[in-house]
Amino acid sequence: MKAVLWKGPDSLAVEDVADLRPEPGEMLLEVKNCGICGSDLHAAKLGLTLVPDCIMGHEFSGVIAELGQGVTGWRVGERVAPLPLHSCGGCERCKAGEVTFCTRGARAIGWGDIPGAYAEYARVSPQDLVRLPENVSFRQGALVEPLAVGLHAVRQARMQAGAGVVVMGGGPIGQVCTLWAKREGAGCVVVSDPAEGRRKLAERLGADLVVDPGKQDPRSSLFDACGREPDVIFECVGVPGTINEAVQMAGIQGRVVVVGVCMEPDTLMPVIGIMKEVELKFVLAYTKGEFQEVVDALAGGGLNADAMITDVIGVEGVPDAFKALAIPNTQSKVMVEF
Repeated sequence: MKAVLWKGPDSLAVEDVADLRPEPGEMLLEVKNCGICGSDLHAAKLGLTLVPDCIMGHEFSGVIAELGQGVTGWRVGERVAPLPLHSCGGCERCKAGEVTFCTRGARAIGWGDIPGAYAEYARVSPQDLVRLPENVSFRQGALVEPLAVGLHAVRQARMQAGAGVVVMGGGPIGQVCTLWAKREGAGCVVVSDPAEGRRKLAERLGADLVVDPGKQDPRSSLFDACGREPDVIFECVGVPGTINEAVQMAGIQGRVVVVGVCMEPDTLMPVIGIMKEVELKFVLAYTKGEFQEVVDALAGGGLNADAMITDVIGVEGVPDAFKALAIPNTQSKVMVEF
């Protein structure tokens, strides 16, 4: 099968590799679409948990191609969106839907442990799938994972109706936070990003105001537009220094929700947060219930995220796409389609 292999820092190659087979208790999925995630870009550059010749890719959808030994309750040909991990399914965390925190150790798909979905086929876990209704496309199915990240972040923010919100970063994760913040009742959402293309897309996705942080202060812009300081700030950049900026920007007793994945050491000035009683909340992934809620919202027509998909490429285009996405431009979600 064709797959994209990580060769080392900032080095990807498309090669033919041996066909996969599901292990007992697993299923084989024929991948239809897989999105490129910002955390993939970070990981490809820094290595982290990756090992040479591993297959990345964790935002995907597809069709069940084969059932492994002992798998019941599923059939070949069903359309699904996988949570990108293999959980035990039986511990207290898993039973509560918090599969990311499986007490027996969830194994991540596309991060060096289990082959990911920048490939024609992927191994998936039956307890970590949700079915896709026929009116949800495979491209939309590959958006479920990032959309669930945004939903979880907004829920964890405990945002009140009418809240003033600043979203730092207009990339895909900032965009999904914008979508859900508006859907959950934010009064005014300001998206801050230096890339003009991303600002324009944020407006299409519901932002009330967009600003270039190099020219405008997001906090002042929110106050001028809506007459209030930021109640919630979603930090969706994930580079050193942005958490400290978010704490500085937050209003009195505001909340900073850290969604961006910074994989380098960082510093902040605690006294700034102390003097304003700022709450700092780190978030990771989503629950299985939130994953299902995203699918239901897409199927019901109440959530339209199609504008996020700015590019559709074949697997051969993945290495060049990683290089292009390293510099923010007009691209948002680049979809790899098989």
